Amino acid sequence: MATRLHVGAKHLKGDLEAYAKRFDLLEVAVPEAADLRFAPTPATLRRWRKAAPPTFEFCVIAGPNVARLRPGDALEAELEVTLAQLTTLESRAVLLRTPIDVTPGPVWRDRMQRMLDRLPRDVTSVIWEPRGVWQAEEAAEQAKRWGVVLAVDPLREEVPDGPVAYVRLRELGATRSYGLSQLDRVAQAIGQDRRDAYVVIETSGALKECKTLRRLVRESKGGARAGAARLIRPRGIKVLRIPEGEQDE
Repeated sequence: MATRLHVGAKHLKGDLEAYAKRFDLLEVAVPEAADLRFAPTPATLRRWRKAAPPTFEFCVIAGPNVARLRPGDALEAELEVTLAQLTTLESRAVLLRTPIDVTPGPVWRDRMQRMLDRLPRDVTSVIWEPRGVWQAEEAAEQAKRWGVVLAVDPLREEVPDGPVAYVRLRELGATRSYGLSQLDRVAQAIGQDRRDAYVVIETSGALKECKTLRRLVRESKGGARAGAARLIRPRGIKVLRIPEGEQDE
């Protein structure tokens, strides 16, 4: 089995149809509860899904209050929009980017598990991108227990085993572009035995790096699928609200 590769840039520039001719992955972030009026409308999302090829992937980034895991109206409002976007975009990936105050402590682990119980897990991969005090090995072990995909920087952290990989090439400090040797390391870290590999390139030269990475993966043993295999997409996500008695302060 060859890995199906999906590569995207940090932001959508121009219209979706033009973007989809260059990339085949786009992260769509749900805004803060107070700013949900600025989220893409259902009509816009339907237009994006229709304009993109069937193999194009959308990853919905859950709202910041969802990622903070603190029960309340803000979380519920953002979760409703997150689930609606997953349905409309027929997304196979949802990203939880937990902030630094979501620590490895038992309270936060329990809250994370309760949130995971509310997210679709049928054909949708839940991606977890922790920040703060989580050690790489500890985060990888916890992600495995939860059955989620750990998002990593493949040049600084080991890409966990599993059918799905999610990696981010950040533009940090002096690192404003990635050369051939670095992208080859990324290709090797992803490997050829996964169902899907999602790569987000945040540099200004993302298009050039995308082309180079695709070539490196294609030239490696077995090559990579260009999304030719049939994709099973999620449909009709039901929103389940936490009963008032289970919400903590």
